[in-house]
Amino acid sequence: MHERGKEVAVNMVRSLLWSVILLGLVGCAGKGERIDIAIPGQYTGASVTGRAPGTLRVAVLPFEDKRAHQANLGTRSHLWGGTSVFNLPSGNVTEASAQALVNYLNRQGWKASLARAAGQDGEDVTITGIIQDLSIEATSGVMHTDLSAKNTLMLQVRNHSDESVVRERVLGTGSDQVFWFEPEDAQALTTELFEKNFQKFLGDIRVDERAIRLR
Repeated sequence: MHERGKEVAVNMVRSLLWSVILLGLVGCAGKGERIDIAIPGQYTGASVTGRAPGTLRVAVLPFEDKRAHQANLGTRSHLWGGTSVFNLPSGNVTEASAQALVNYLNRQGWKASLARAAGQDGEDVTITGIIQDLSIEATSGVMHTDLSAKNTLMLQVRNHSDESVVRERVLGTGSDQVFWFEPEDAQALTTELFEKNFQKFLGDIRVDERAIRLR
């Protein structure tokens, strides 16, 4: 009876394990749904240390989208076939990326705002940008999903005091592997890349009275 009880217990555990695996596989079957990725996301990192920019006024214009594939932000490939797409819940990637920079600068103590054209509000500098790469990819396997993301930005600062120009290219990649995919996993990876690129940008520039210069 004792051996029979052990056998029954082992079979129950096996059945439970297979049930979990099958649920995971069914969950990986794609239906072509859209997975929303917010830009800007909710930043979690600490503020950048260093001298505050004082009253320097910064206008950020909507970025240009020069990505090779602009239809969406990327795709998730499901284990049993089918794909889902990552996309913005609203708006467009050019304004969303610029707003992400505005939010980040203000979080660091700057006076930044999103503008439609340069020189409208008497700003000291205007920042424009080109999105060269912004992508999220997720591939589901048995009991795991691999995620990867890329973000490359070309940022240009125009100082209106002397019309000088500063250019800086920032890029980053990130990856993660999760047991059970949730949209928050892709969201966190994307937000982290934006934050790290903006941090690199601030680390490479300095404020010189009413202008921005490279260090």
